[in-house]
Amino acid sequence: MKRKIRFGIFGLGRGAHLSACIGNAGAEVVAVCDYHPTTLKNCTANYEACKNAVAFDNFDEFIKCDMDAVLLCNYFCEHAPYAVKAMRAGKHVLSETIGNITLAQGVELCRVKEETGMTYALLENYPYFKENLEMRRVFHEGTLGSLVYAEGEYIHPMSVQEHCDLAPDERHWRNWTPRTYYSTHALAPLMMMTDSIPTRVSAMASFQPEVAKGTALRTGDAAAVILCQTNTHAIFRVIGWGEYAPHGNYYRLCCLKGGMETNHSNGQMRLCYNQFSRPDGIEDCIKEYPIEWQNQSLGEIAQNAGHGGGDFMSVYEFVKCLENGTEPYFNVYRSTTLASVAILAWRSILNSNTAYDVPDFRNEEDRRRYEFDAISPYPDEKFQVDIPCSSLPYHPTEADLENAHRLWEEHDCL
Repeated sequence: MKRKIRFGIFGLGRGAHLSACIGNAGAEVVAVCDYHPTTLKNCTANYEACKNAVAFDNFDEFIKCDMDAVLLCNYFCEHAPYAVKAMRAGKHVLSETIGNITLAQGVELCRVKEETGMTYALLENYPYFKENLEMRRVFHEGTLGSLVYAEGEYIHPMSVQEHCDLAPDERHWRNWTPRTYYSTHALAPLMMMTDSIPTRVSAMASFQPEVAKGTALRTGDAAAVILCQTNTHAIFRVIGWGEYAPHGNYYRLCCLKGGMETNHSNGQMRLCYNQFSRPDGIEDCIKEYPIEWQNQSLGEIAQNAGHGGGDFMSVYEFVKCLENGTEPYFNVYRSTTLASVAILAWRSILNSNTAYDVPDFRNEEDRRRYEFDAISPYPDEKFQVDIPCSSLPYHPTEADLENAHRLWEEHDCL
């Protein structure tokens, strides 16, 4: 009988919730790690997949454990150093959020992955929604023709209370994240649907400081629009974490012969063809239809796992890649491309919407160009940053910070 892939999980807020996905994918959790004693105890006591796991409060001790892979669920802006440590310790890595927040980190991730031979993947769950998998299937059938233009939107407005609950400290990463940095939910599905790679990027921001009122947010932007040219000369329009109404996700493919999009109003897929170029056997130029999972047995597991089934499906793909010795779709190169778009889109906004070439970190020349580029919007212990996280000058008022601290205390977040 084949031995199960053994996982360790670092970061047990989000990580505890994903532990069931590991078990349902045919792997097992053998170690868990978190610096917060209450979070660590809650995980091993209340999450079935973690009850037999060895618990650690120190990453350097945790990484010595006998395991095959590490699921990184620590803070958004801190993944790369731990991924490097894990791979150098002989562990495969599944990174739950953007893998690198500087271009230099992206270079290092690629080099270390190649030096160690370990498998690295981004756990980007939105491409694995059943709607997005259907769009990939139809696009690759070829009836839509060549891709011209595509749209991806991740819109998640929040109340003041939600902001403060999710970012319970003035230095918390959510309070300092530029709008372009949280763009993988919008961009990654388009990349996987079409197998396209962004090669050039520019962006613009919408400065609406009312969005931050009553919170510790350091950005007054409500959204950023990112434009990408791809390796197939198509154009992507992407909105990462947009805070405006209505809440939801939206994806659209526009091709020479036809197109398709998710339908906000009824949750169905909308597929359209030009009258003069519809495929043989297709009677209607416009069709709306509900989406079913392509693999029903996996879909039944996925549907209850969170994030539209994407949590389970992305973990499942990684486990199968380790079992079969194959490369994950969002490998280290696609992962660092996603991060490069986020980083350079923000740089575009800060530099009068200048367009930048997106580096290809399979290429040593591109690596050398950015190996020392450690520019970051995230603060050090003294709240010092390299670049601002707001497109125009913004700082929370004393009243905003007082309100945030009051909510943190009332909700026992501190």
